[in-house]
Amino acid sequence: MLNVTKETSKREGQLLEKRRWTKEEVSVYRRTHKEFFYTNKDDANVFVPREFSFGYTLNFGNPISWIIVAVVIAIIYISTIL
Repeated sequence: MLNVTKETSKREGQLLEKRRWTKEEVSVYRRTHKEFFYTNKDDANVFVPREFSFGYTLNFGNPISWIIVAVVIAIIYISTIL
């Protein structure tokens, strides 16, 4: 069963719904693309499991990930000023 979100993206003139990818799909994507950062715009997950260790990492293809990074940087910056 697939979890489908309301987010949509255009590819090749078609309107497609983004969906949350499974751990297996994420692993196959990483093996085929060999990128340092996970950046999959078709994956609706914000957090994806790490490939070689425990825990999760961000999907930098999702705009929410960039908001999370900006908030963390802002918190660190503000805390150093005060």
